[in-house]
Amino acid sequence: MRRLLHSLIPAFVLLMERSALAGPPPAEPPEPAAQRQMRAQAGRLVGGGHLAEARDVHLSLWRVGQSTLDAFNVGTLSQRIRDYPTAAEYLTLWLDLVGSPEAPVDAVPWTEQDRQKHAQARVDLQAAREHVGALQINVSDPGAEVLVDGRRVGLSPLKVPVFVWPGQHRVSAKLGGVRVERAVSAVAGDEQTVRLVLPASPAEAQGDAARGPRRPPEAPPGASPPAGAGPGRRWLTVGGLAGTSAALAVFGGVAAGIANGAAEERDTALARVQADSVSGCPGGTGCGQFTDADGRAKTWTALSVGAFVGAGLSAAGAAAAYLLLPAGPVRVTTGGAGVQLATSW
Repeated sequence: MRRLLHSLIPAFVLLMERSALAGPPPAEPPEPAAQRQMRAQAGRLVGGGHLAEARDVHLSLWRVGQSTLDAFNVGTLSQRIRDYPTAAEYLTLWLDLVGSPEAPVDAVPWTEQDRQKHAQARVDLQAAREHVGALQINVSDPGAEVLVDGRRVGLSPLKVPVFVWPGQHRVSAKLGGVRVERAVSAVAGDEQTVRLVLPASPAEAQGDAARGPRRPPEAPPGASPPAGAGPGRRWLTVGGLAGTSAALAVFGGVAAGIANGAAEERDTALARVQADSVSGCPGGTGCGQFTDADGRAKTWTALSVGAFVGAGLSAAGAAAAYLLLPAGPVRVTTGGAGVQLATSW
């Protein structure tokens, strides 16, 4: 059964290729020879089971010609090789480009084959989005360059979400010499909005940097120390950081246990898929169990690592607060022509 499924996938992609080459719209110019050769190469790669290499060829064709067929093939092949962020990105793009049978973008009526492609794309997109997080990035200024983990994803405003693996990511935008960045945590199957507000102007941002942080006004001689100074602030800070460290360490241990359990479920499901040739991937029950357990294992592993890192940082902060904050209030006294600081540590 698995051999039959793997043989149907290349056959379907080849059918899409041949149908596209056999009946192009009369108004479109013929495809250049170099692109036709690349398309034939992609077909041979699919026929040989080299789906990742074929996907990369279609990705190159998309960047050159912006063909809806290549967007569909990139999304479908990415789904088959489990590159779920790319699959979600290009299937969403393809659905936006072609519309739906009820509201097609082009005036040409849809064939039954077009409807089947549309139905397959929707199923693949729903499956891919269960494994990725969606970031709807809104930037205060249009035309800003938007980056996720240093990779350029487009100019604001972005029409579609950016799909990423679950975990921590850096989202930034830059325009005219100014830049803003945020750290976000993506969750599989979830969508969140990321709002980035750029400074009003580069001159304003540079002026703030040149002036440095504003210094609070000095207290007059003989004034009492501010509320919260001394032992109270020291031990409140140390205790808060130490408590945070302990809580994060406990959560990290729990998350690690859940991740280990999910990993065992994943290994069991994988063994079941490999042993069962009838309900194998894609589409089998064992495959679904494997995918679900694999996603939970990765998510909880990332949460565990983040919790332990946060626990270490909080512990280091507690130690620094204990060493650096004064044990008693700072008293300012004047004597003669000088100023003496009496500090109890």
